Amino acid sequence: MSMPRLMPRRLPRLLLVALTLFLAAAAEAQTLTQRPVSQGAVTAAEMTERLEKSALRTKEQAPKGAARGSSVDFCWPASAEEYRAIGKYVLVLVSVVTQDAAELPLRRVYVTVNGEQTELVRLSSQRSDVSRKSTTYSILGPFREDGFYVAPAGLMMSDGYLQADFAIRRTGFNLYKLPGTPPDFVKADNNPVPARDATPDMPALKALLKREY
Repeated sequence: MSMPRLMPRRLPRLLLVALTLFLAAAAEAQTLTQRPVSQGAVTAAEMTERLEKSALRTKEQAPKGAARGSSVDFCWPASAEEYRAIGKYVLVLVSVVTQDAAELPLRRVYVTVNGEQTELVRLSSQRSDVSRKSTTYSILGPFREDGFYVAPAGLMMSDGYLQADFAIRRTGFNLYKLPGTPPDFVKADNNPVPARDATPDMPALKALLKREY
């Protein structure tokens, strides 16, 4: 289901500039915790398994396959101190698979709440091929992209959708029905919205990236 297409808001440009200073170092590891679906570490292999399970479910509904598929994972801060230090943001991993390589890379990932779109900052992304032996390959496609994004905590706690626009053809693709499941100290925050033009403490965010990814 596509949401209304309005003029999107972007996260502060200052945040984007600051984050790009160290993104290359953050792209190597891929372990996530405090996710909306499971507890404990999530590796790249587990994301592959999630996509495979999604493909199996899709096969039941559409035996001839689908044009694309996805799986997402959220990484909330581990403590109230870390939450404040990284500026009230949440790290998001988006894994997508498609039948057509021209649909990648994703053009944008965003949150839609009450018809208003807020585009997320992409930290890094990586393309890869899907195993020919997998159901994912035969049902969802051979081309995969894994991307890391940063999202305001308040948005991820709202009633809305995490969505993506592919490079061509498909826009408003639903990745996840929000709200997510934040830890209690985030729920207790009466104003879980990053300050305007605020940037996370870079050492704190870099430490989070290294620990979780």
